[in-house]
Amino acid sequence: MKADRIVSVIFILIALVFWSQTFGLQYNCSIFPHLILIFLILSSAIMFAQTFFAKDIKREHLSGKDLKYIIISIAIVFVWIYMLDFLGFIVSSVICLSILTLILDQKRPMPVRTLSSVAIYTLMVLVFWFIFHKFLLVPLPTGYLI
Repeated sequence: MKADRIVSVIFILIALVFWSQTFGLQYNCSIFPHLILIFLILSSAIMFAQTFFAKDIKREHLSGKDLKYIIISIAIVFVWIYMLDFLGFIVSSVICLSILTLILDQKRPMPVRTLSSVAIYTLMVLVFWFIFHKFLLVPLPTGYLI
């Protein structure tokens, strides 16, 4: 619980430092950073308050198997970032999300579940692409495929 108190105070201080950096922004440009910083301050304050009321919970330490999955996941994210320029946002995102699912899935992979995951990821990535590329006009990597 002591670590939670320290982390929550650090996050509140970081949010206040970032808040001071938003004073030079125009009103419309500062709305989103202020919302994020308010959320960070509130969630950190709630975490700080919970340390006084919650019982001390025994935490499990990471096993070697869990650490292996974390390292593999981070490596896949770096590969995804590298593939963005070659394959584009849509193709590389669907491929990397599918590979992450196959690796992290604790159950035995089944073709129906794998295909449904790929379909859901494709739909989800297309929705993100539409929102950012078409609606918000944020350029996303196109690559050679899409």
